[in-house]
Amino acid sequence: MDKWAAMEGHRRNVKTKGIGYRCWKARYGYLFLVPVFLIMGIFKYYPAATAVVMSLFEWNGFNYREFIGLGNFISMWSDDTFVASLRNVAIFAAADIVKTLTVPLLAAELVYWVSSRKAKETYKFIFVLPMVVPTMVIILMWKWIYNPTFGALNLALNALGGHSNHAWLGSADTALISIIGVGFPWIGGIAFLIYLGGLQAIPDELHEAARIDGAGVWNRFLRIDLPLIAGQMKVLIILSLIQSMNSFENVLVLTNGGPGNYTMVPALHLYQQGITYNRMGYASAIGVIMFALIFVLTVISYQFKKEGKRHA
Repeated sequence: MDKWAAMEGHRRNVKTKGIGYRCWKARYGYLFLVPVFLIMGIFKYYPAATAVVMSLFEWNGFNYREFIGLGNFISMWSDDTFVASLRNVAIFAAADIVKTLTVPLLAAELVYWVSSRKAKETYKFIFVLPMVVPTMVIILMWKWIYNPTFGALNLALNALGGHSNHAWLGSADTALISIIGVGFPWIGGIAFLIYLGGLQAIPDELHEAARIDGAGVWNRFLRIDLPLIAGQMKVLIILSLIQSMNSFENVLVLTNGGPGNYTMVPALHLYQQGITYNRMGYASAIGVIMFALIFVLTVISYQFKKEGKRHA
């Protein structure tokens, strides 16, 4: 009894001494993290802090720098290209959310209900295999598909009896929807695995009880599967929003923001202002706005994850 009382007393003493004492006790372990923090500080936090400071200057990235306060942020909202980029990225984000919530979930459901273990593993391999293909290779392939002269899309339409030589990426009417179509049928490997993991975590007893009660496939999906993978769906929505806000390489390669500003996105506008026009201060201001939006979405994502863990 005395031994347990002494241990309890020691635990309370350690707890009352606060975080400083606990950090001091583990000081040798923290020493191993010093190189990691140093590298992150030099290559991540210092550039980010510099961008925040430079957003308050008119700066060409080299020898000219003039403090203008919030001038870059004020002029940003009268920049038609930036406003158009926000509209376009909102459309891309909405499309990405729809794609994330439909096709990968359907694929995961179909694989989940495959009875043969060997067949299930084969289908999982097939759906995940495209993840190893570099994104740039996929984008270039779709650029060839949309080519107006020898692209596969126009060739397929001509084979079906049409006479199409449409410039899918060069027309204001189809450029935006063509970029959204990249990656069809949109079975993202990450989303597929997250959905499949959520479905596999559902107890078999629930499906068995529903089957005994006479529930059909559609009712089981609506009343069992969807509520129990709602946490995964929330996280994937936030991840899709963050990815849409950060993405610009697909637009850069396919249309470079054109025709006009019909496919411009904030990240590409930032790149062009900073690299092409040497308006590094203005580009930094765009980056700060993007960081603020992504930070808010990341916090929301973290809250969803915590909520999912509490309900697990």
